Amino acid sequence: MKRFTFIIIAALLISVLYPSELSAQFKNDEWVGRNAYSDYDTKHKERIPPQYLIKANFIAGYILPLTTNLKNTAQPPVLGGELCLEFPSWGVYPWQQYLGDPSVGVAVSALDLGNRDILGQMIATYPYVLINCAKGKYVQLQYKLGVGLAFMTRTWNDCDTLHGMDVPEANSAIGSIVNAYITTGLSLSFTLPSDVRIHLDAGYIHASNGTILQPNGGVNMLYGSLGASYTISPQQQQRPWRRRMPDFPYEWVLNITASAGSRELYYRDNRSYLIGSMHLGALYTACNWYGVGLGVDAFYDGVFNTQGFTQDMTMAEFDSQTRYTKFNRYLIKEDNIANKFRVGVAVNNEFRIGRVALLFDWGVYVYDPIRNAYSHEHPKYGTHRPMFYTYDIDKEDGWNYFRLGIRARVWDNLYLQAAVKTHLQKAEMLEFGIGYQLPFSRRADHVINGNMSRYYFLHQ
Repeated sequence: MKRFTFIIIAALLISVLYPSELSAQFKNDEWVGRNAYSDYDTKHKERIPPQYLIKANFIAGYILPLTTNLKNTAQPPVLGGELCLEFPSWGVYPWQQYLGDPSVGVAVSALDLGNRDILGQMIATYPYVLINCAKGKYVQLQYKLGVGLAFMTRTWNDCDTLHGMDVPEANSAIGSIVNAYITTGLSLSFTLPSDVRIHLDAGYIHASNGTILQPNGGVNMLYGSLGASYTISPQQQQRPWRRRMPDFPYEWVLNITASAGSRELYYRDNRSYLIGSMHLGALYTACNWYGVGLGVDAFYDGVFNTQGFTQDMTMAEFDSQTRYTKFNRYLIKEDNIANKFRVGVAVNNEFRIGRVALLFDWGVYVYDPIRNAYSHEHPKYGTHRPMFYTYDIDKEDGWNYFRLGIRARVWDNLYLQAAVKTHLQKAEMLEFGIGYQLPFSRRADHVINGNMSRYYFLHQ
């Protein structure tokens, strides 16, 4: 399952980057059908200049020492560079006007993580979007968000794996060669003569495998960069006429998603477990680029078999409890299929960027058989924790969860999704899914040609 996990990641990225041949047009206050252009577009489509930017950045950063191991192994600074190919928006598609004409791009970066013998180097490739925050004649401030893949030259297996995770020679931050990569921050650019720009960026980088392989402390980094770009084909023969784009026509949509993956519980076990989830969520369109709603999640996690031990156990009991793992975070005294399921209710947030959507969910467990299944008692509630309670994330999972993800529509309303589920800042699982988005409530002031369920043209 591990090798297929990374194939799914690559397929999702291709679906995000692959240009769509469909077109969304607005003519005479009605939507034109699939693959149809208005008379204006047919006549002037070739006049849109093929403008793009080539950008190079120098990057310097600092790895946050969030674990004992990284306090020993992280040696600042992190140094490297980045090459980008960037495409400014002409505002010819609805989502571009909804977001104020953002730019999209593809980047390849190479970073020395500061400790070549233990942490090594990281090479990342990712698509990104730049959303305008403020713009003047010569200065522009943008928000940057990118999601992709990071490849590591050094992992846990290349260092000291015999004496534990906290020895100075261990690399508990990186458990696999291929990792998920997320970057976010602000970009300030200055326009110079001859179509040259100077760029100053500052932001945050995260790379980890979502517990597919342990250990998985992850790399969390603050960075700054200085770069320059050059605009190719800058002459504007004729800027396209900005047509009036309609509002998103549906007030409510229903997302149905099935996801699966695998994860490890403990780095010494070398054992992977099946994980999965089902999601059903209703989203209200608050504005053209943002939806919010409520959803129900059912999670399956194969790691919750017999495990954990206490000091008063006999040797026979100890051997029985540790036959799967010697990890002692949970205390589960019998194999029960019910222990492997959790159910939660979540607030769902969806940020729409064309046919791609960014997900941020916050949920509360309403069914959690692991709530009291720990090797320690709660200092206030003992073994009878209520639905909401204070807790130490280093000792237990708690009563709430988060999901961060990316969704890409691949055909009609069918989409692929990749998401990481966390308990606060600790990743629990990385899952990959397929789903369908079903619109079920249309705005009263919109007339849509064709079947109500087919609204894919809004996502171009």
